[in-house]
Amino acid sequence: MRFSLAIAALAPVLSVLAEDHLILVGAGGSLTYSPSNITAAQGDTVTFQFQAKNHTVTQSTFASPCTIQTTPAQGIDSGFQNVDNTSSTVPEWSFTVDNATTPLWFFCAQVGHCQKGMVFSVNAKPDGPKSYAVYQAAAMGDAAAVEAAAAASASAAGGAPGGAASPTDSAGGAAASGGAGASAGGAGASAGGAGAGAGGAATSAGGAAATDAGLTGGASTTGADGAIQSGNSTTPSAGFRVGGSTMGLVAAVGFTVMLL
Repeated sequence: MRFSLAIAALAPVLSVLAEDHLILVGAGGSLTYSPSNITAAQGDTVTFQFQAKNHTVTQSTFASPCTIQTTPAQGIDSGFQNVDNTSSTVPEWSFTVDNATTPLWFFCAQVGHCQKGMVFSVNAKPDGPKSYAVYQAAAMGDAAAVEAAAAASASAAGGAPGGAASPTDSAGGAAASGGAGASAGGAGASAGGAGAGAGGAATSAGGAAATDAGLTGGASTTGADGAIQSGNSTTPSAGFRVGGSTMGLVAAVGFTVMLL
């Protein structure tokens, strides 16, 4: 009996800890996610509401902004969610953040949308070579902006050993010397020597593939009357858990049992 009461008391606390972030997709007919970059904690839910046209929310990597992630696991994907002038429903798709220490990168897979800057990120740095702004610039093929970010990163690190490194054009991108490899068309090196580039650039010699953020995906559709209906988006790949993170609940229950 005491155990049941403790669980009931913990339920409101656990629900308060997790936040639901609402992202509007294509609001007003624009090619945007609004907001375009958020800060989320472990256990938070990110919900995308598709408001117009035909868009997706597809996971990519910083190195290849407009290509679905394939390693170390297949990226999650909402599938195309078409909303026309006659639609009576507003499709929604969501995932749960299971790892808040690694930035997550997303784009719209509709032809040409990513290249027009329709990208989204979770926990991207506000500035620096791996910020949302650089990610978007890479998606749009802005080699100058990406190169500038790489140069700024090298300058902040004190420059490359053995003299100054001059960025050189390489397949529309920048190459930075000094061990922090920059990939073709892309920019600044991350910890571990990973080269980040735009549009499918190769990683550097010390490079690291995009990490598996461990996400939980799900879809629903909200009708005009506000009723939640089953959605038609694609389900997450086998590399992702379905049903959300239970770590917070398990830890809280365990702690409560110890106290009792």
